[in-house]
Amino acid sequence: METLVGRLPDFLVIGAMKAGTTSMYHYVRAHPQVFMPAIKAPEFFVAESNWTRGVAWYAKLFAPAGTDTVAVGEVSNAYAKYPQHRGVPQRIAAHVPDVRLVYVVRDPVERIRSHYRTRAREGAERAPLERVVFDNPIYLDFCRYAMQLERYLEHFPREQLLVITAEDLRDDRRATMRTVYGFLGVDAGFVPADLDREFYRTDDQPARSLLPLRIRKGLKKHFPAAKRAKELENNLFRRLKRLRPSNGDGPSGIPAEISDDVRARIAQALSEDVGRLRGFLGPTFDGWGIG
Repeated sequence: METLVGRLPDFLVIGAMKAGTTSMYHYVRAHPQVFMPAIKAPEFFVAESNWTRGVAWYAKLFAPAGTDTVAVGEVSNAYAKYPQHRGVPQRIAAHVPDVRLVYVVRDPVERIRSHYRTRAREGAERAPLERVVFDNPIYLDFCRYAMQLERYLEHFPREQLLVITAEDLRDDRRATMRTVYGFLGVDAGFVPADLDREFYRTDDQPARSLLPLRIRKGLKKHFPAAKRAKELENNLFRRLKRLRPSNGDGPSGIPAEISDDVRARIAQALSEDVGRLRGFLGPTFDGWGIG
């Protein structure tokens, strides 16, 4: 049996991608009773990512937590990317069966729009959104929120799951974070100093399209210290941003809107799943006009 230096998490923010998990990371990490590692997305429980590093490696991420820390945790939206990543809930349950799970969901159309724009910026998408959204299953699968949650319910009781909407996090942030803090078992009255800031908005990153994904990966390979690689990446962003003009229709010419026809097709594809999601969010949930 591996000797653990550190402790395993009390909570995980499992997703969804492009639903505000970076903001959630900052708001939760700011709490004085919480410890979260500097690595925002360890993705330990993903077989294709860091699972092979072993649980001792994972526990070491949380070793700096002080003795007065009430809760430790991390944010990895890859934990809610079934079926691209399989077996995640099972692995989590095997190692931290009492862990509390926070899942942030967002209007699927807006999530898809943001997801596509990021991939297009990075060079991973070249075809128009109206085609790839139905050709590449990740766009719809990552929006099948009920499906993702139901995978967890096979291994965890309902009371260990908290589901919130990105819209509540945006529009009623203080109350939403009070709910999250209470769920995590820390002082719910704490208000982080940067609560008014929304982190890592896709629309706030026009320079990201200028740096191809292969270059970003190269920086991480040749400069393994995460902080140093990030500094170099940011410097490149700033330099390239000054060299490339904006055409006014979203960064790098990526369309800023989704047509009514594509919106209707997305809604039709996800209607049943959104209907099941009501069981997690209650009767006041409006279903984003989808289901």
